[in-house]
Amino acid sequence: MTTSTLTGARVTYTRAPLYSWWVLLVSLLCFMCCFIGLNTVAVFGTVIQDDWGINATQLSLLTTASMLTFCVVPVFAGKWAARIGVKKIVVIGLLCNAVSALLIPVVGESYTGMLVLRLLLGCCGGVMNASLATHASLWFPKNRRGFATGLLMGFLGVGFSITSFAGPLLTDSGMSWEVASMWLTVVPSVACGALFVLTVKDFHKAHPGVPSMDALVAEPVGLRRPHSTRFDALPKPGSLAEALRSSRVWWSSLYGAGTAITLYGLSYALPLFLEQDRGMTLLEASAIIGVTFMFKLVAAPVGGLMSDRLFRGERFQTNMIGAGLAGVMVVALPGIPASTLGIYLCMMFLAASLYGGTYWAWAAELSQPQANYQTSGLIVTVSNVGAVLAAPMLGLIIDATGSATYAMVTIGVLGLLSVECARRSRL
Repeated sequence: MTTSTLTGARVTYTRAPLYSWWVLLVSLLCFMCCFIGLNTVAVFGTVIQDDWGINATQLSLLTTASMLTFCVVPVFAGKWAARIGVKKIVVIGLLCNAVSALLIPVVGESYTGMLVLRLLLGCCGGVMNASLATHASLWFPKNRRGFATGLLMGFLGVGFSITSFAGPLLTDSGMSWEVASMWLTVVPSVACGALFVLTVKDFHKAHPGVPSMDALVAEPVGLRRPHSTRFDALPKPGSLAEALRSSRVWWSSLYGAGTAITLYGLSYALPLFLEQDRGMTLLEASAIIGVTFMFKLVAAPVGGLMSDRLFRGERFQTNMIGAGLAGVMVVALPGIPASTLGIYLCMMFLAASLYGGTYWAWAAELSQPQANYQTSGLIVTVSNVGAVLAAPMLGLIIDATGSATYAMVTIGVLGLLSVECARRSRL
């Protein structure tokens, strides 16, 4: 049971209050809204191609358009969030989501119009990436922050599953894919946006002058393993300009980019490796990769618990372990026998996804309160560069060598290099 006492003008809790978990839940729902919209092109892809007579490359550009703004917007959204507050920036993000979906039936069969709407849709994800998760992390003390934000990261993929499940049901009921896309995106965006505005408090406005819940939660006297404070005295940027000059922010950002290359690179190259180099059918490769989803889902909370409890609120050790294990396992993958390949891939994805339990805690612990969102935006933007570059870079390697094996080795080597980035982050 959470108890609180009044110390001076502040309420001091013995643990994170129940309201903190409500903030996390509503933040997760809002974040999922943008992923529901992003996945509509993938779910309705064949229908769109048949309706519009476009090829696979043109269809893929609709997804690329969203990823472009998804990657670029965070660095700007972080700056805006610091100025106008998290509530307003979340409303702006969800408005981008809802408006882009509302206009889908209006553009008709205009491919150019759809490209513009997908650019607008990507802005929602960029805004959420820069502000929403970082704000949720402030509501938890250091020894709970990793697990809490790990839950947020782990369950974001459910948004994709909602579109995959509900989309075909709506089109089977007689809706066009345009109208189905609109309803799938608009309804949750409006509902979750209202829930956020009406029930979630901006942490910095609710607790003026308090950097995070760390200052409001008193650890029990005599606790055997109190959270670590050895990095607390290190310089922390107070603005975007200072964040750009912070080596710790850059090492963390580069680690994020390396991790993005690993995960997005595996999404691109692993199916090709299994089919072309290991001789599997498309159905076999899809089935074995699909099994890894649950392991990726639980990896983020597990990574958060490791950093919270085992390493007492320090994040870099979990990041090093995840990147190191994943790197070694990816490099060794070509030699793994078929009989153990399934469980091996599950363990590999589990290791590669451990970072999800620390990722959204970085900005709150690397920067001063007034720079939390700007620092988050910078980290996310640099991380997303890795996500964008992964497929083209690996595609060039596959074309040059005629084998996906070399692409897999490249992913593993970059993962191992990320270990040093994690160590230098001193996070």
